[in-house]
Amino acid sequence: MKVMVDGNVPAGGGLSSSAAFVCASALAVLRANGRRKVKKRELAELAIVSERAVGVNSGGMDQSASVLAIKGDALSVAFWPKLHSANVPFPKIDPPITLMIAQSFVTSDKQVTAPQCYNLRVVECTLAAVVMAKLKNVKLPQDSSPLEYSLRGLQHVFFNGQYSNEETTIPLFNSKTPYKDQLQKMLSLVSELLPKEEGYTREDIATKLGYSVEELEKTYMRLPVKAERFMLAQRARHVFSEALRVIAFKEILLSNPSHLLPRLGNLMNETQDSCRDVYQCSCPEIDQLCSIAQEAGAYGSRLTGAGWGGCTVHLVPQHKVAAVRTAWYQKYYRLRVPALTNDEMEEAVV
Repeated sequence: MKVMVDGNVPAGGGLSSSAAFVCASALAVLRANGRRKVKKRELAELAIVSERAVGVNSGGMDQSASVLAIKGDALSVAFWPKLHSANVPFPKIDPPITLMIAQSFVTSDKQVTAPQCYNLRVVECTLAAVVMAKLKNVKLPQDSSPLEYSLRGLQHVFFNGQYSNEETTIPLFNSKTPYKDQLQKMLSLVSELLPKEEGYTREDIATKLGYSVEELEKTYMRLPVKAERFMLAQRARHVFSEALRVIAFKEILLSNPSHLLPRLGNLMNETQDSCRDVYQCSCPEIDQLCSIAQEAGAYGSRLTGAGWGGCTVHLVPQHKVAAVRTAWYQKYYRLRVPALTNDEMEEAVV
């Protein structure tokens, strides 16, 4: 095969450039080998495992969005018990919902920084699930997560048990508990079962699981990670609280209530706070872009993609778009990227 690659999504920009590249590559290889049609979900799943094969413990949201999204709609994606998605239309309001994207010019290269950033978070979330399951004497079900176990799987087995030909597990909690209440309960369990806010060493985790440190690393650190302490409580807390925010965001879009934009914006701001302080995947430049936008009139601001750089997304009243753009130029781009041309500025903010 001879392949030419072209595109205008900035690499490391937090706009799913790697997922877009993998999805396009998969389509090209299929076509070159005579495959003219492929189911969208099949393509998304192929792209997910392909990105993991080149060294990134990718989840799957970006690939799913690349393949399954419809222009103009939000996309709700879930991976339990298998990949499924639903398009969520944005309400028709006047003036219309306006989203702005701003580039920080801090490159978020998952391939380079993965051991102390992206892959480390995957390991921390997995270990949080495994340790909590062990402390409650529950066997986790394997799923399609990068390391085969997930906090979502933990929630499922806590509230639904596990039924298979090999084993039956009785649920610890009422299976009829509403989903949002399940998430609140999981947040309480995080505080109960993972009390060490200073984090856990390899020795701490190995002891809880009944492993040697070498067995722990071989099982859950197949790709290199760099950390003295693993912040299990904080990562699990972010995951469950973010799930609650996703549900709330979707409910607001579908119900189209009064004060829709401020309510959506508040959820975006809460996510950014959690990404900065709890999941710790933001960076000073991202924080600054969000603060500038909010001061200039944005309803909500947050990072996009995996974090640690890249782009930000902002919910902005239409009459404040120019003010936000000007504020970014004066308070961020002119100071941090003084050589930025007018054309580059046009590409930096859309």
